[in-house]
Amino acid sequence: MPIPFKFDEVGIWSELKLEIVEKYGSAYTAAFANQRGLKKFYIDAFSGAGVHISKRSGGQIEGSPARALKTSPPFDGFFFIDMDAQKTAYLRTLCAGRSDVHIETGDASKYLIQTLLPTIKYEDYKRALCLFDPYGLHLEWRAMEMAGQSRAIDMFLNFPVMDMNRNAIWHNPSAVPKDGIDRMNSFWGDDSWREAAYTEHAQGNLFGAPDIVKQGNDAIVGAFRDRLRKVAGFQFVAEPLPMRNSTNAVVYYLFFASQKPVAQKIIDTILKKYR
Repeated sequence: MPIPFKFDEVGIWSELKLEIVEKYGSAYTAAFANQRGLKKFYIDAFSGAGVHISKRSGGQIEGSPARALKTSPPFDGFFFIDMDAQKTAYLRTLCAGRSDVHIETGDASKYLIQTLLPTIKYEDYKRALCLFDPYGLHLEWRAMEMAGQSRAIDMFLNFPVMDMNRNAIWHNPSAVPKDGIDRMNSFWGDDSWREAAYTEHAQGNLFGAPDIVKQGNDAIVGAFRDRLRKVAGFQFVAEPLPMRNSTNAVVYYLFFASQKPVAQKIIDTILKKYR
């Protein structure tokens, strides 16, 4: 069939992320293979079209939905969500004939919070592997918090530090536009990110006022890791993996969070290769 739109081009960091999620997905379903009555789902927010173009090779590569559909042992159901109607339309052609796939066009946070995540209940013997891969600050904290508090979900998260620095965490915090602050508050859940992003130098400046100094990525990434544990309630949050572009700049950090000790062992083994 003719391609109805231009596929997204992805860098090497995205290809590595896809490899990591694919490897964990296979280990995840294998871990549940002998548990009768338990249903395991794959949830892919910001799923894209299921196909990308590799900047490195120029060729087509499979996206996360296409890889998840081939997982063995298989998942029991799949939920793919994207705002772009052209991408979800193409994804439907890849999933044609499959009754175990639901594709949603619209706001991922709204669908996750209001419709999907409330159905993934530990006591109902339902489990899910979630990939939250927003294009920027387009995910609400409540979705991450619900995933943690469910006790039933393992989560990969694209922590978009480049977008944060571009839109909200500036060297001069008083100059940040309201839209940037609102987006950051929505992603973080409140405005406590400021405590990690800035520090005051007590000696102050020439006018006697304290200097407000922007912290590096490590401070805010560490604070968010603590937040996933202490506020969202994940028992285990792996040390996030910095994903770098061709100039070695960190584009985002790949987080992984779970409730299960066995998940910690699996992801540590996988990530060791990429660190």
